[in-house]
Amino acid sequence: MKSILLVPFHERGYEKLAKYLEKISLPVHLPLPVELCREPILREWASSGLWGYIRVWSPLMEFLSHYRGHTCYLTLRHFEETIDTSIKLLGLVVKAKVFSKIDLSEWLTLISERVKSSAPTNWSGVLVIDRFVEYVLLVKRDVMVDYVLQLEEFIPTPLDLLVLVRSSVVNWNCDVKSIIEWVIKYLGEYVLFSRDLTEAYDMLKKSREYRDLVTNCTSDELILTSLSSSLSYHLNTPSKLFF
Repeated sequence: MKSILLVPFHERGYEKLAKYLEKISLPVHLPLPVELCREPILREWASSGLWGYIRVWSPLMEFLSHYRGHTCYLTLRHFEETIDTSIKLLGLVVKAKVFSKIDLSEWLTLISERVKSSAPTNWSGVLVIDRFVEYVLLVKRDVMVDYVLQLEEFIPTPLDLLVLVRSSVVNWNCDVKSIIEWVIKYLGEYVLFSRDLTEAYDMLKKSREYRDLVTNCTSDELILTSLSSSLSYHLNTPSKLFF
């Protein structure tokens, strides 16, 4: 069996993931650094500098200690580069908030015109994906799977949209500034003033303004399906999607 499990990158998502993985006996492929999945003696070294990620991943730490049927498919270098980009991105958010001005060239220079998938295309068992960008890239590479599961609603964040539109992976029929304005709102308001990433993500999901913008500005089937899904989400019976 070859399946994909979609898990939003936030605290509640990984709590559900840990509980779900305890109930299955299939090989699992996780979007964590390979260094973190090696011997426990390396775990503290590998996690240094990744405290923001560790806070989200923490429910999986005990699972990694006693379950041997897993592999991790990302690297520390991947996360180091992501953190570096995030710091620069936050600088642009602060600049936009202070000066009430968006320099489009600065934003577009920061986001690469070419985005590469980091997920494997050949695996057996369950491939866990916690980023909408990665999911879209995998589907558009025509990777065949038996089915796709999601533990709860899985929608693109404004950052996902910016990466996908900048790299021309999905179409966007509106001004790209509309996405950047939502990146600023999401990071500068939702994330900044929320208790955790779960609360920020929930606020985004509940925003009718955000959903309307996305549905009016793109015709990408994956994105529209994620936003219009009326499926129910239960821990013990994850929703099933097909592509």
